[in-house]
Amino acid sequence: MNSTTPLPRHVLALYCLATGFSVAPVVYHQSMAALIAASFGLPVDALWSLSLATQCGYGAALVLCLPLGDLYSARLLIPGVLLLLGVTLLALAVTPVLPVFIVLCAVAGLLSVGGQLLIAQCAKTCLPAERPAVIGSLLSSLFAGLLLARVLAGWGGEFIGWRRVYLSVGVLTLLLGVLVRPYLREALPAAPIGYRVMLRRQYQLWQEHAQLRRLAVIAACFFAASSGLWANLGSLAHTTLQWSAGQTGLLAFTALAGLGSPKLAIYLQRQMPWQAAVLLMGAALVSVSLVGAAVGGAVLMIIVFLVTCDIAVRSVQALTQSRVLAIDPSAASRLNSLYMTVFFFGAGMGSWLGGVAAQHLGWLGLYLFAGVCALAGLGVLGVSTRRESGRSVFAQPRRPFDSP
Repeated sequence: MNSTTPLPRHVLALYCLATGFSVAPVVYHQSMAALIAASFGLPVDALWSLSLATQCGYGAALVLCLPLGDLYSARLLIPGVLLLLGVTLLALAVTPVLPVFIVLCAVAGLLSVGGQLLIAQCAKTCLPAERPAVIGSLLSSLFAGLLLARVLAGWGGEFIGWRRVYLSVGVLTLLLGVLVRPYLREALPAAPIGYRVMLRRQYQLWQEHAQLRRLAVIAACFFAASSGLWANLGSLAHTTLQWSAGQTGLLAFTALAGLGSPKLAIYLQRQMPWQAAVLLMGAALVSVSLVGAAVGGAVLMIIVFLVTCDIAVRSVQALTQSRVLAIDPSAASRLNSLYMTVFFFGAGMGSWLGGVAAQHLGWLGLYLFAGVCALAGLGVLGVSTRRESGRSVFAQPRRPFDSP
């Protein structure tokens, strides 16, 4: 296939499935932790290392593996990553000892970068007119994969056992790796360079593009709000509302509202400058945070807060990540690597600082923390806008996901 024709709808659907399944292994174990712990004869709180291993693997992949998308053939790299991920999931299904299981979780996290590689590849090869819709669809699939993986893994673990869940998703991932290869569009790879040279050039790329730095920090501030909320929601709901893990898990369905955020971002970008769209999302999050601080831990307030937070964060990610990929499509994978590394760092900081706020101030702290994160992101937006043009953000041209 080449980039002179529109992407067929059935190919986009296949890309979306591959993107969702590629990122899902990061969270499969979260809903099945109790079942996994029981099979190894351990208390569930002894499995904290699974999340640590998976997240460390994924974080390492963003830094060390994602840039490879600009250097190697997409038809070799993306299917290869999916096939290796499928094999790893099958190995997780049969491993008999916990230390091996932890190592395999780290490997699964490392190989869960396929979706980000696919997003960057589409930024290079799609027609400019269809690029926003395609990237928006893939981002929605990425969010849906994380959400549905938690829900379906929990249900599947109860009915067929956690090992069969890993067995099933391993087979499906292998199948997607085979099916997606013929439909991948090729872009001219960058001139071959050594791996160490490539990593050194990442720093140079970061230094060269101030727009990349600003967009990444804005997105990281908003994602810190979401991570701080979800990382501490369960413990806070248990201690203040006496909710069970199952009741808290139902709140994950509020994330369904965020699946349409990329399309919302495209719509807003057509109606106003992207800076104004980010400002609108930030204002919505700050407003609901202040209302929540006044109302407290009422169930309806929690739901409204979760929905607003998820829509705001995902919309800002769609707006900023699309602009990052448009800075230089030929370097999309390397730019995406830098963007997602900062984004991921924001998640870690948010989980930690949100926990501090929740521990000392309860629901008040969690609400205010999200508002402060949004204000920080808007502050970076305001400073960068003044430096770029000295004009009001509302004076910018209205072009959906235009190049910086």
